[in-house]
Parts: sequence; structure tokens; C-alpha cells
Amino acid sequence: MNKELKGIGVIILEGIIIKDDTRYFHTENYLKKRGYVFSELDMQPNSLDFIIFPFMGEVDCHIYNDGYLGSLKKDTIIFSGIRNAYLTDKCTEYGLSYYVLMEDKSVAVKNAVPTSEGVIAYLITNCLDTIANSQVLIIGYGICGKDLAKRLKGLGANVSALVRNREKEWAAYVDSITPIYLEELFDNQPFDIIINTVPYPVLNNEILEKTKGTLLIDIASKPYGFDMEYAKKLNEKSTLLPGIPGKYAIKTAGEILGEYIDCILKERKR
Repeated sequence: MNKELKGIGVIILEGIIIKDDTRYFHTENYLKKRGYVFSELDMQPNSLDFIIFPFMGEVDCHIYNDGYLGSLKKDTIIFSGIRNAYLTDKCTEYGLSYYVLMEDKSVAVKNAVPTSEGVIAYLITNCLDTIANSQVLIIGYGICGKDLAKRLKGLGANVSALVRNREKEWAAYVDSITPIYLEELFDNQPFDIIINTVPYPVLNNEILEKTKGTLLIDIASKPYGFDMEYAKKLNEKSTLLPGIPGKYAIKTAGEILGEYIDCILKERKR
């Protein structure tokens, strides 16, 4: 469509959204309310102003092949939830603007809230004891780690953060969170709960063996922070919780994505 309505100078942008995540239904509704038009997936590519590709899933390169991507307008904007290697290469090849939703800091900060609430919901329903007075270790003190630490501390937990440098150590101190380095991990009393936020193997099985009975939760993306199959042998309630915002508070999480997409597309209208 991308037409200027006669007499009022309003530009309508038209696109498609390939839904593989429940958040995307709310993203679509959010954008429709702001005047964006969504077409069927078989819409001619040269009529599209934007495409929202699967959030985490693979792109069907048989459909969205060179013929398809090569026929898009040069100012067509491409989105996906996490970075997709195929889209990265093809957008570079055809000079298309590519935005990765979860790489935007504002999205990450806003997403931290439903992520923390989802983790807390799992803890409440799967812990034998209260969160209050429990000993909790958070691996990583980035955006998600900081938000989660603050909310667990507010519920009365004794929260520590596994850090790897002085910058993160002092960030934890400022927030009244106890910073711990890996080499001193088991110097004090054992943890009731360990939550990983780092997409990198941090605790090997030899270290995990020392956590027997601890509830181990991993909210990071691949390759994750520890071997969950082994973790489950130590505590059957241990679990991976990927894509929490797509399972908890999905309307809020979907609208967070919509806000960011709207911001990018507004630039396209100018």
C-alpha cells in the first residue's frame, strides 16, 4: 500500500508478520491500532514496507529466497526477534535495513520485568520453601540479572551475584547485592536457588555436583550456563526457562516489541 491518503498527507505502511511466538499476536494488534496494515503472507514482496520475521525460529529460505528478498524495495525494513544468520547475510547482500528486536537496549530493559516476574512465578510454584530468607545466586549481573536481583531482594531473599570483573562487582555492591567470584563460590553456605542469565557455559558438571539439591534455573539462550540434563539429576525441579516474556505477561511483552517497531517505522515514514 504505502500510499499517501489524499488531502491529509498520511502515509500508510504495509507489511507482514510471520508469527512463531505468542507475543507477536499482541505486537500485531499494537501496530494495527497505530495505523499499520498487515497483509497475507503471500502478498507481493515489492508492495511491502516491512517484514517481521519469526522471533526465534528459522526463516523458510525456500519461500524467502533470493528471488523474494531481491525484489523487495530498498527501503523495506526487516525485523526478527533474535539475530538470524540467513537474514543478516541476505540483508547485507541486498542493502536492506535489518533490526534485531532483542539487541535493542530499550527492549531488553523493558523485557527484564516480565522475565523477572516469570522466574518468580516458577519459584513460587516449585520451591518447597518461601523465597523470603532463601539463599539465591544469580549468574551474571547485566540487565536481566540486575532486575531479577532487585525483585528477589524485595521479596526477602538473600541475593548474591556471580561476577567476573570489578565493574560488575561494584554495580552489585551499589544495589546491596553480594558479589561473588567463581573461585569463592562455595566459601559460604550453600545456595537454595541458582539462576543463570549468561548465554555461556559458566558452571561445569564438576562444579554442579557441589550444588546437589539446589534448584537450578537457566533463563539464558544457547549455549546456556550449565548442562541442564545433569542439573535435573541433582534436582528434578531444575529447568530451562527460555523466552519467558512469551509465556508470562505476553500482552505487555508483545507491546514492548510493538513500541520498538513503531519507533523504527516512524523514521521510515519521514
